[in-house]
Amino acid sequence: MENVGQNNKAVTYGLSALAALLLIGGIYFWNKSGKLTRQNDLIEQQADSLLSVKLQLEGDIRGLNSQLETASDEKTSLDKRVEDLNTQLTNRDRAMTQLRQSNLGRTRTIQGLNRNIATMTTKRDSLESQMEAVQNKITWLTDANTKLTSQNDELSPLKQQVADLKADLQTKVPRTALTGDAFRVETVKSNQKETAKAKKVNTLMVSLSVPAEMGLTGTQEVYLSLTDEQNNGIMPSQNTSTVTLSGKNEVVPVNATQSVNFDKNPQRISFNVSPDSNIKPGIYRASVYTKNAYLGTAEFRLRDSFWFF
Repeated sequence: MENVGQNNKAVTYGLSALAALLLIGGIYFWNKSGKLTRQNDLIEQQADSLLSVKLQLEGDIRGLNSQLETASDEKTSLDKRVEDLNTQLTNRDRAMTQLRQSNLGRTRTIQGLNRNIATMTTKRDSLESQMEAVQNKITWLTDANTKLTSQNDELSPLKQQVADLKADLQTKVPRTALTGDAFRVETVKSNQKETAKAKKVNTLMVSLSVPAEMGLTGTQEVYLSLTDEQNNGIMPSQNTSTVTLSGKNEVVPVNATQSVNFDKNPQRISFNVSPDSNIKPGIYRASVYTKNAYLGTAEFRLRDSFWFF
């Protein structure tokens, strides 16, 4: 019985201990549960707060996305406006370049016009001076014409005389057709006797008279030219000279030259020429010129000789 009692006590003690443990565990779990409840409530409050913040943030994000879309649209619009502005600036720069070039052209045109104006002003001044000179000359010519008219009236009685002189001159030989006269060519030997043999000629003597009607005046050079039928010189010439005959220039060989004062007319001119070598037989001409006049030509013949003559 004691064992049973002891067992009961032990059970009682065990149950009491178990009850105490349960009480302590319940108190502990009750405290723990209260803490967890409070923590849970706090977590729920934080979750609600975070949810509210999340919702607010989502709203803010939606607003920002809307603003971003709006900003993107505005950026696209701004980019389009910037592109349009760049295009306008390019067009403006191109227009400015064209304007500068056009202004440069206008400036050059204005400068050219200014130069033309200056030139025309100078020409105008020159023309005005010339016009004044012409007016003065017209006045002088008018006065001179008046004097000439008066003199013409005074000379009227002489007109018939002039007409008679013209008619008389038409019946006369022109001055340009006149030549020297009494033309003479002598070929002499060393003993001063004349000869017609070519190889015997020592000196050629050419002379002629120049009539006053030829109208030669002043001191002039007179040239003697000795040529054959082909107009070649019969001996080496001193030089050549260009003479003007009938308005044409001709080059002639010159064998002798002398200065003659034609203010003393009429007069006779003589040339003496000594050949450097024997002259061949043939027909020759002795022609006499001045720079501007033909004084005449004489033809002469030199024959061959035999050994016994």
